[in-house]
Amino acid sequence: MSLALLALGICSFLFHATMRATLEFADELGMLGLAWSFLQATLTARQPPRKSALVNAALAVFVTSFSGFYVYSGKIIYHVIAFGTMMVLVFLRGLYLFHRVDPPLPREKCRDWNVRMFRAAGIVLFGYFLWHVDLELCAELRALREQVGLPWAWFFELHGWWHVLTAIGAGWFADVAREIRRELEMEKKAE
Repeated sequence: MSLALLALGICSFLFHATMRATLEFADELGMLGLAWSFLQATLTARQPPRKSALVNAALAVFVTSFSGFYVYSGKIIYHVIAFGTMMVLVFLRGLYLFHRVDPPLPREKCRDWNVRMFRAAGIVLFGYFLWHVDLELCAELRALREQVGLPWAWFFELHGWWHVLTAIGAGWFADVAREIRRELEMEKKAE
């Protein structure tokens, strides 16, 4: 997950620094890679080795096939649908692990993880909201940034805040996923 987040950060930086279409694909494929790592972490939790291997293979086939299709089509709506679906699946699997898995994970830890997962989702959704405000009010925000000048103009760079907030939310979620993994490893050792 950390490597996927780092790769996404590098790809996003390269795209936004150059605004080249090929690097836009790198940025968007980096998002899919991060979603893949989150799905892998949540879907293989508490699974037997054979099932984990099957999940990993299915994810690899899906994400690589879809990535090829997306680059070929070039239609952003496909990326939005795939990324959004993957994130919803990660969130739902997290809720399942916290509230429905049998035998249950420690209640006090689940409460903490649940709160932190909702915070991570909330900060990402807030960043997404800011990005859409930036899309709708681009001309007005540019004029405002010109008027206030640097460094205050950075506060009105809402697309940039989307990147900052999603990176923070993704990092928070990765921390929760790692803690769940550690808990499950301790469970196996105790058996």
